[in-house]
Amino acid sequence: MTRIFVLANVVLQDAETDAWLWRPNVDDGYTVRGVYQMLMRQEMPHHDVVSEAPWHKNVPLKVSICAWRLLRNRWPTKDNLVRRGVITSASQLCVTGCGQNENIDHLIIHCPVFGDLWHHITAWIGVFFVTPQQVSEHYYHFIHSTGGYTPRRSFLHLIWLCVIWVLWNERNQRLFTNTAQTAVHLLEKVKLTSLRWMKAKNVCFPFGYHMWWQHPLVCLGIG
Repeated sequence: MTRIFVLANVVLQDAETDAWLWRPNVDDGYTVRGVYQMLMRQEMPHHDVVSEAPWHKNVPLKVSICAWRLLRNRWPTKDNLVRRGVITSASQLCVTGCGQNENIDHLIIHCPVFGDLWHHITAWIGVFFVTPQQVSEHYYHFIHSTGGYTPRRSFLHLIWLCVIWVLWNERNQRLFTNTAQTAVHLLEKVKLTSLRWMKAKNVCFPFGYHMWWQHPLVCLGIG
């Protein structure tokens, strides 16, 4: 009986060809990218990423403030400086020399130079996820890449903030001192900085750099 009611409003037409219809995007049809974007739109409203992401008990206040400004697009990136009339549009190329204009999404995610750091990070901690287009989405998907286990989310949250901090400082070093470090060196900075943060808030934290360098999840008992 249920099947009969489902088909009650269906009218067959001899002149029409049967076809599958993807309702979320009738014009372009079904695409993997379209499904991914649809799922992200469904997930994101349930999480106030802008309010949640900057704050972590193990992270220094200056880093939280830096992340707070990032998620509100209040970093003095070159696109923002152009809008304020501080620099000209001809001066807004990314400091890495990649040839693209600098904005927060490019700087943190899409720059081929800075973005390479995320590949090293995910290989280090053993998590993988599809790279989103925007910074707020990047935070959400990064910390939920291993599921809903709270200690893991807390660790990934700390690492995300650490990477943001290291990238912003590297950007400023390149801009103001004309010095540059590779993604491998930046990875080492993330490891050292995150370990210092853990030890500063956990005086009984027994693990040193070598163990943290190889197995950070094991050090936290969540590996």
